Amino acid sequence: MLLFFIVLIHSALGHDDPTIVPPSIFAVQTDQDIQLDGILSEPFWQESEPATGFIDDRSKKPAVQQTKVYLAYTQTHLYIGIVCIDDQIDRLVATEQREDRFFRGDDYIEVLFDTQHSHSSRYSFFSNSLGTRVDAKAGPSGRANFGWSAEWQQAAAVQDDRWTVEMKIPFGILNYFQKDNQEWGLNIFRRRRADDVLSIWSYNPTEPFETFHFGHLSNMNLADTIFDRNLEITPYTSVETDINGKSETSVQAGTDVSFRVTPSISTALTLNPDFGQVEADADTIELRDTERFLPEKRLFFREGEEIFRMPNRLYYSRRFTDFDIGARVTGDLPGGYSFSLLDIYGDVVHGEKFNGNSTLGRLVQRLGEKSNVNYYFSNSDFKTGHSRVFSIDGEHYFTDDWRALYQTSYANEDLEEYDEERKNRSDYLGYGALIYETYPWEVRFEYRAISEKFDPVLGFIPRRNIYGPSLWARYNVNTDQTWYKRLRATYETQYFENDDGRAVLRDQEADLELTLNNDVRLDLRYDDNYRDPYDNYRYSTGVILDSSDYYHSTGFRWQFGRFEETDYDELMFTKNILPQENWPLTWEYTVRFEEEPDGTKETVWLNRIISNYYFNEDMWLKTSLQHRNDDIRNISVILGWEFIKDAHLYLVYNNVKEEDDLNATETFFMKVQYTFR
Repeated sequence: MLLFFIVLIHSALGHDDPTIVPPSIFAVQTDQDIQLDGILSEPFWQESEPATGFIDDRSKKPAVQQTKVYLAYTQTHLYIGIVCIDDQIDRLVATEQREDRFFRGDDYIEVLFDTQHSHSSRYSFFSNSLGTRVDAKAGPSGRANFGWSAEWQQAAAVQDDRWTVEMKIPFGILNYFQKDNQEWGLNIFRRRRADDVLSIWSYNPTEPFETFHFGHLSNMNLADTIFDRNLEITPYTSVETDINGKSETSVQAGTDVSFRVTPSISTALTLNPDFGQVEADADTIELRDTERFLPEKRLFFREGEEIFRMPNRLYYSRRFTDFDIGARVTGDLPGGYSFSLLDIYGDVVHGEKFNGNSTLGRLVQRLGEKSNVNYYFSNSDFKTGHSRVFSIDGEHYFTDDWRALYQTSYANEDLEEYDEERKNRSDYLGYGALIYETYPWEVRFEYRAISEKFDPVLGFIPRRNIYGPSLWARYNVNTDQTWYKRLRATYETQYFENDDGRAVLRDQEADLELTLNNDVRLDLRYDDNYRDPYDNYRYSTGVILDSSDYYHSTGFRWQFGRFEETDYDELMFTKNILPQENWPLTWEYTVRFEEEPDGTKETVWLNRIISNYYFNEDMWLKTSLQHRNDDIRNISVILGWEFIKDAHLYLVYNNVKEEDDLNATETFFMKVQYTFR
């Protein structure tokens, strides 16, 4: 009933408050080319009015260091000119030189476009003062997918009292419609590390990144744009040598192909994909009783990932481990629809290995300016049986402050299980949430019902056979008027029973985080977690010095508690170091002292050092050293080099020793690829 109630009550809320007028600017149409040097010297920059009047997120007043952003376009490209005023240019922070990695410690500018003006998706283009490119894409969930990557150009320059950027973005990498008199959504964010300020063009204190609070980019006459199919063919050859008692060498070749079907629909095909140069996952020694979720790092799966996000994860791309062929079609349709389809033949691992073909799809339907209803299906036909899943989820806004989330899912599986018996049954998931959000508060009331065997092969459902409510509340305030800069207090409680009516999970969690004006961040946390039959608890306190200066920050944390009858004390240390501008380092050390019920004591530790060295803008070296007390280790060294335009060489060395291995496995890997455009 909840699903039909939400879908039938249609809310067409956009910029709901009539007293708030979103800012608007015009883009200048030109036929002139741009010389990418970071200097806004072209005549068309002088003809355009800038987007300015940025608001300081802490003071809620006009930012002291203002920003100006100019926009122009041709039949093929969108041009962005950016001027970041800074009267303390000597405090400008710029270290990241590797593309597509978020600027964790740098000053940066971010320009966001809602090209459909749908209020449900956005593109983001970032730059620091070195001109390093970062891009991302977000779907209805609002969470940015930094795996989305496209080919575009930019350059930056630093002057006495400002730093400037020029961007050249082909229309061929954007989903848009070829018609005149368009109005896009637009917002711009600037992070200045010297005073820890985020300034925003179209400002909203509650949901600054939500597209329905964006300003407007007008005068977009795109009917005469030149449609570029943006064809890219990337063949590769790789050689891998494994040393584990004896040497084994394998040679592989494959191809990735992508192109645009229409200006708003793109497709991709991968043959014998190879992910050998993918960075190693970070090791952990955390105490947990569920499977660990790992983020996706493989480009094929990260494209379009934002469309598949939903309240409960029915699609977890890390289930696909080795496959022969994969195809993808993603895009936007008239009438407020977005979609993504995947078809993959190969191996899937979820407890055990399955082999066969999987087809999955996601359709997003927009309702009004803010709300949406979404559909998901997957069909996997394996040699040992099948798995089929169908789900409907959505988000509905009643007012600016109140909204609801929901999801209802059905799974039918006929599979051979680990004990060689067959699982042949249907299972269900139901979820509903009522959310109140207005600065500085966010409160969520949720209810979940997940049947005992609801565990789709392609999904990630960490707990099953749970029925019950949860409450999550946060108070989060940014200010420049008191002795602190930021205060965040969070409280969460959950209570779940199983289908027999027995309590199986009961949580009480509270967290307080305070950032002082001297840039010291303090954190206090308490967790009381009942996991049938164990009563777990944890007390935690931490401090970060120079918290907004990432490359000079130092963090300490101490926590103690009990996990499944094991008492423990744990100390954690994190230090970010910048020996020189092109060499950022992170050192993390964790040590835990455990005591079992019988008095047995054990010391568990994890030591990790991550280093990035940039020889120049075309060559980088990443080193990850991870070592644990039980001699488990992971040493990874990756050299990436664009030796000519669009041609890349990767050299990788991995030394891995798992818990049950007597000897380490050494792997040498080389991959060469070239993209034909």
